[in-house]
Amino acid sequence: MKKLVFTIFVLMMSLTMFGQVFESNFETWTDGSYPDGWGGTGTNIGVANVVKYTTNAYAGNNSCQLINATTSHKRFTTTAVSIESGTAYKVEFYAKGKGDIRLGIKRTASIASYMTYTAYTSINSSSWEMYTLTIVADTTSSDAEFILSIRNTDASMEHLVIDNVTISVDTDIDEVSIYDIQYTTDASGDSPYNGQTIKTRGVVTAVTPNGFWLQSGKGAWNGVYVYSNTINPNLGDSILISATVSEYYSLTELTNVALLENFGPSTIPDPEIITIAQVGEPYEGVLCKLVNVICTNVDAGYGMWQITQSGNNLYVDDDIYAFTPTLNTHYVITGIIHFSFDDWKILPRNADDVVIYEGIENTENNNINLYYDANSKNIIVKGLQTDADLEVINILGQNLITFNLSPSNINKVDISNFNSGIYILNLHNKNNIITKKIIVP
Repeated sequence: MKKLVFTIFVLMMSLTMFGQVFESNFETWTDGSYPDGWGGTGTNIGVANVVKYTTNAYAGNNSCQLINATTSHKRFTTTAVSIESGTAYKVEFYAKGKGDIRLGIKRTASIASYMTYTAYTSINSSSWEMYTLTIVADTTSSDAEFILSIRNTDASMEHLVIDNVTISVDTDIDEVSIYDIQYTTDASGDSPYNGQTIKTRGVVTAVTPNGFWLQSGKGAWNGVYVYSNTINPNLGDSILISATVSEYYSLTELTNVALLENFGPSTIPDPEIITIAQVGEPYEGVLCKLVNVICTNVDAGYGMWQITQSGNNLYVDDDIYAFTPTLNTHYVITGIIHFSFDDWKILPRNADDVVIYEGIENTENNNINLYYDANSKNIIVKGLQTDADLEVINILGQNLITFNLSPSNINKVDISNFNSGIYILNLHNKNNIITKKIIVP
């Protein structure tokens, strides 16, 4: 007996040391319904659709068949386990058959409070394969339940059969820059990290009751929306978080967020000065400024108004700050570039973000000549009367370099080291912007 007790003690200590919080091989089905360790309060898949499968288990005598041929998901949850906020949990299991499966957490057994699910993983195999799903806890709880959410199982492939489920603390989460999370050449705009759990850091550039925007540096691809009402950083805080990268109706966002460290107040990046024509995927989540835009519709519905610039239109939304515009008035608008309900928008943060365009540069603007000279391989700026910045942007929206120009009858900028291709030139100061497209042969 003493030897048995000692053996159990050593086993429990080993599981604790290696961060294991749950294990199930589906060998025991004590009450004849759900397997031991399963059937928590969040379970809504019927007992008849959770089957002790005795044919060709991965290990031992039994595995678990899950049946849900509908497109609506069903939850199969563990019984209560303890979780800690900010901790990443790795769920490893073997599966075969056909169906979609994703991972979630019910925060507590007593109420229906659920974390955001990971992306679905599609399983389509007649042989056993190992799968790993990871999720970060956004709360500390002694009676949480891990969820396997399933849908679209196929009877011709034995539905979905799982075995040897292990849940453990994942200590190996990569830190990824916001740029790497956002940058993509995929036409869908989806992040290459979609569904993955990562760490990232940045400065909070805007805050709403249900989340905030995080940015690391200035320019394209450097901002992202963080969906969370469980952590509440202040505007300007520099923070390190763990989260799951998700796609919500074509918006890349971070979900299941846990605050790892708040480094305190920091400098908010200066807004990137762009035109409405440049609004798109590269600037999603980025703090930007639009100069000399005209209000064309004071009530576009749902708290929005509409602006135009050089024939291109954009909505101004009141998600963060509500402003009452005046029709045909010229504005300078600073805000977050955001995508929702199939449209791009700019979200001002406060009264300082919407100001009337003074137009003091209009006369100068008419006298400025901006072009590319293929013979000298220089960008030429003629007639500049004030300090200005010249940004050279590639077709992916990346700001390759910024030149600081001084007033002069002629400025020459050497780009002889640039590859052939199409580039966008943004010449701007605080009040105005000139945009030109050039082709470098």
